[in-house]
Amino acid sequence: MDKQPPKYLVVADWLKQNIKNNTFKVGDKLISENQICDKFSVSRQTARQAVATLEHEGLVIKRQGSGTYVGGHRAQPQHKNIGILTTYISDYIFPSLISGIQDVLSRHDYQMTLRLTQNKIEHERRQLQALLSLDIDGLIVEAAKSALPSPNIGLYQEFLRRNIPIVFVHTFPSDLSCNYIINDDEKGGRLAARHLIENGHKKIGGIFKADDTQGNLRYKGTIMELYEQGIALDENAIIWYSTETYDYLFAPDILPRTMARLSGCTAIITYNDDIAVTALQSFENSGLRVPDDLSIVSFDNSNLAKIAHPMLTSVTHPGPELGRLATESLLAIIQNPHYEIQHTFDPTLVVRNSVKKLR
Repeated sequence: MDKQPPKYLVVADWLKQNIKNNTFKVGDKLISENQICDKFSVSRQTARQAVATLEHEGLVIKRQGSGTYVGGHRAQPQHKNIGILTTYISDYIFPSLISGIQDVLSRHDYQMTLRLTQNKIEHERRQLQALLSLDIDGLIVEAAKSALPSPNIGLYQEFLRRNIPIVFVHTFPSDLSCNYIINDDEKGGRLAARHLIENGHKKIGGIFKADDTQGNLRYKGTIMELYEQGIALDENAIIWYSTETYDYLFAPDILPRTMARLSGCTAIITYNDDIAVTALQSFENSGLRVPDDLSIVSFDNSNLAKIAHPMLTSVTHPGPELGRLATESLLAIIQNPHYEIQHTFDPTLVVRNSVKKLR
C-alpha cells in the first residue's frame, strides 16, 4: 500500500491549487490557520507547516500584525539582499531605524547593504550608482535634501525599470509615484504649537531645517496652528538652517544674533531634539534658563530628549516601528509587485519639563 503524504503537504497542495486557479487571488488574505484546522481536521502545527511551505516557495507573504497574503507567483529572489540608503547611522534616531530593519531582514534570511549620504546630493548620486551595480532585490531610502528638487530622480526610475522596488522613509519625492512610510510632521508642528499656546505662550519662535521636507512640514504645522488660534507670527523669530550651516548657528560669533532674534519669545519650537539640546546648552552658557526664561518643544522623542536637562517635551517618532514596517512592506512588494504602501504614522506629544506654564 502506498504511503500517504504528510498532512501538511496535503493542505499545502490544496492551497497551491486554489492560488493557481485564482480562488485565492494575488493580494488576497489567505484563510486563517483556524479555518485550515476546521476544514482539514488538523492541528495548528500542521496548518502552520502548510502555510510555511507556501511562504518558502514565494506564493504567500506574512505581514506582522496583519496576516498572510497571496503573493505574485514569483520565485524567491536569488540574492536575498536589501539595499539601505540613509543619511546617517552613528547617532540620534538612526540606530533605532536600522535596528527595526535588521530585525525583519534577519527573520527572513535577508542581508543588508548599507550606504550613507551624509544628506549630500552628490553622495546620494554616487551611492545610488554603486547600488545599481550590486545584486539587490529592493531598496529602502531616506532621500537626501528632500525639500529641494532632486537631480537623482532618473536613478530612482532606473531601479524601478529594473523591477527593483523602492520604499521611501521619512519623506518621498513629490515627482515620483512611489511607496512610502512617513510621520505626520505637519500634525506634529500643530501639536507642538498647541501645547505652548495652552500653556499661555503667544510669542513663539522657531528653529527649522530648510533643506529637509520634515523641517518644512513642521514649520507649516506650527504656523497654521498659530493662525487658527489667532496668534500673529513674528517672522524675525523664525530661524532657518541647512545641513551645511548647522555648525554655525550657535558659533560664538553668530550666537548673539541668534539670541537677539529670539529675544522677544517666551517659547520656541525646534526642528528636532538634536538642535534643541545644542540650543539649550548655548542658552544656558549665555545665562538664559530653560524653561524659566524660554520654553522649548522639539521633535523625535529621542534619547537626547530624555537625558537633556531639563528633559525635553517632544513630538514622537516611530523609530524601529518605522524600520520594521518599511522592511515588511518591501518584502511584500518583492513577492507581489502589485502591493502598495503609503502609510503615515500619527505622532503624539510627550510632555516633560522644558515648557513653563505662564499665567
